Amino acid sequence: MWQKLKIYFNRLIRNRFLQHLFFWCLSFLVLMNVLKVSAEVKTIDLIYAAIFHIPIVAVVYINLRLLFPFFLEKGKYLLYSLLILSLIALGSGFYLVLFNKWVDYFFEGYYFIAFYGFWDISLYFAVYLVATSLLRLARGWFRLQEIETERNKAELKALRSQINPHFLFNSLNSIYSLSRKNSKEVPEKIVQLSDLLRHIIYDSDRDFIPLEKEMEMIRNYITLQNLRTDEQHKINLQVDGEEKEKMIAPMIILPFVENSFKHGLKGGSDNAFVNILLTISDHKLDLEIANSKGKSANDTDLRYQGIGIENVRKRLEMLYPGKHKLKITETEQTFTVDLQIEIN
Repeated sequence: MWQKLKIYFNRLIRNRFLQHLFFWCLSFLVLMNVLKVSAEVKTIDLIYAAIFHIPIVAVVYINLRLLFPFFLEKGKYLLYSLLILSLIALGSGFYLVLFNKWVDYFFEGYYFIAFYGFWDISLYFAVYLVATSLLRLARGWFRLQEIETERNKAELKALRSQINPHFLFNSLNSIYSLSRKNSKEVPEKIVQLSDLLRHIIYDSDRDFIPLEKEMEMIRNYITLQNLRTDEQHKINLQVDGEEKEKMIAPMIILPFVENSFKHGLKGGSDNAFVNILLTISDHKLDLEIANSKGKSANDTDLRYQGIGIENVRKRLEMLYPGKHKLKITETEQTFTVDLQIEIN
């Protein structure tokens, strides 16, 4: 029920007609009290405030509907300034003619005069033009922020969809290697892969998940990949610090681990190694990965080389703007990754 009320309320406050109606009702209330001739509000005060708004409304909407979109938004600032000054002058002249000549023909039982001179009423118009222009700019800015947020969400979703198949292909290759050896561990590893896929499908769609859940997936992945190597060539993982009660964006660490396995152990280096050190503090995570440099084992690896890492770079920029540092160093023999993230 509360969710429906919230949606209904959001629709109301986004309704442009209601926004304009609220603005002019507030304006009428303020000017009625400013222009009233006595302590109490009388009928003549209501009529005067209503008539007083006629030139103001005309000037405001000429600006918002014509001058603003066709001149200001198109960068014709000098011409826009000249037209605004002309509009204020015309509005002031219209105000003086309206109250000094025309209004008495419509309200014969009342006597109206123009309270303000040309320059005083021009100041009124200038205030209204500035206020309404700023409100329009603010509304446009908030709209751009909404569009940017939606675009970021769509881009993040697209990046995740690119990472997931890459991870799946590598994991299936590991199980395939076991099946060729008729290993009894195949059913167990299929279940393990199922758990990993469940993590990807249900958790990677969130912006942040518990760090311990992410590390559980990393450990499962490393265990699965280590089955494809001999005892001398294993992925070594060391974690220093407490994983509990920490949050992290999903699928941030895994692509670096994948890349180190592909180039370090799978790459064909004689002295292949992959060393991973994860240091966790209260508000910071430091990931260090060093691996030997070899050649990709097949054309598929070459085709997808760098996809996961490039996607992670984009996701880091979107999810940790100004709160992360990523440095990747390549020498003739090694790759080194140093990633620092401000967490929680």
